Amino acid sequence: MNKFFKFVIFAGALIFIVFFIYPSFKRSSENGINLDSRISISTSTINLFVSQKVATTTENIIKITKPKLRIKPQTSSLVAPPVAINIVKEVSPKSFEELINSSVIQLYCGYFGNEGTTFSDISRGTGIIINEMGEILTNRHIVFDENLKKIKSDCFVLKSPFPNGNSQNPKIYYKTEIIGYPAIEKFSGSFSKDKYYNDFAVLKIISKINNESRLNLILGFGYANQTDYSIIENSTGAYNFLPIDWDYRPKDGDSLITLGYGIDASHMANKITSTIGKLIGNIDADGSSKPQILLVESNATAGFSGGALINPQSKGLVGLISWITSGDETGKYTVAIFRDFLKTLMLHDLNFDLK
Repeated sequence: MNKFFKFVIFAGALIFIVFFIYPSFKRSSENGINLDSRISISTSTINLFVSQKVATTTENIIKITKPKLRIKPQTSSLVAPPVAINIVKEVSPKSFEELINSSVIQLYCGYFGNEGTTFSDISRGTGIIINEMGEILTNRHIVFDENLKKIKSDCFVLKSPFPNGNSQNPKIYYKTEIIGYPAIEKFSGSFSKDKYYNDFAVLKIISKINNESRLNLILGFGYANQTDYSIIENSTGAYNFLPIDWDYRPKDGDSLITLGYGIDASHMANKITSTIGKLIGNIDADGSSKPQILLVESNATAGFSGGALINPQSKGLVGLISWITSGDETGKYTVAIFRDFLKTLMLHDLNFDLK
C-alpha cells in the first residue's frame, strides 16, 4: 500500500512537470534570447551616441577649424571685433611724380658777385618748396659758410625733370632771398644729439632768371623756358609745393622715402634721387622722448642735404634731411629733423610758423 501510494505521487509529479513546468521554461528561454538581442542593439545605440559626443569635444573642434582645412570658424559674442583698418589720408590728389617734379628743387649758393668766383666756391644742396608763396625749406649749412662766418647770399633755384632717365643737366629757374636761419649752429663733430639738430633755413623765390644773367657762364647750365616754369607755377602765379603730412606718427621699421639731388659716379648732381629705407631710431635732442631726429637706413648720398623725407602712403613731407653719416659713424644713415620738432624749432628761432 505504501509502495503503491509512493508510485502514484511520483507519477503525478512527473505528469505535472511534463505538462506545466517544461512549457513555461521553454517560453522563458525564448524570451531570454529576445532580451539579450535587445540589450545588444541598445548597447550599440549607446555606443553610437557616446561616439557623437566625443566628436564635439573642444579638442576636436579646434582640429576641424584649423586654417589648413579652410573651414571658417563660427563667430560668437566672445570673439573680439576685427581691428579697424587705419586708412592713410593722402595729402594731395596729384601723383607722387607730379608733387616731386614741381616742388623738390636744387639750390646753388655762393658769392656770385665776386670776381674770380668758380664752381668750386659754390655750395650745392636740395630744397623743398613748402607753400604757394614760393618759400623754400633747406639746411642752414647750405646758405651759411661756417668757416668764414658769412652768409652765402646769392642763392639760385635749379631743377632737373623727375624722373630724369636721360640725365639732363639742371636748368636755372629763380633767384631767391634768404628769409632766416638759426643764428648759432648747434653742431658736434661726432655722431651725437647735437649734430646739426637746428640745421634749417628758409628762402623765398623773388624773381625768374632771364637770359641777360651771366649765371650760366659760372654754372654751365641753360635757363628754364616757359614750359619749364609751368611745372612749378600754376596759372594764377602761385607755386606748387609739397604738402606736409601732419598725421604721421613714426614707428621703428616704417618705410620712408628720401629725396634729394644726390651725386652720381661722375660727381654730378643732375637729377633727383629717390631711395627708400627703414626708420631705425630717433635721437632725443632735448630729453622729451618725442620723435625729433630720425635715423633712416638708406642709400642717400652727398647732395641730399635739404632734401625731403616722405611718407610713401600719404605722399606727404614728414622731415627735413640734414646730413648723411659717413665712414666714421656706426652704420650709414640718413638723418632728418622730424616735422613736429622742426616746427617747434623754426617758431622759436625764426618766428616762422611751418604749416
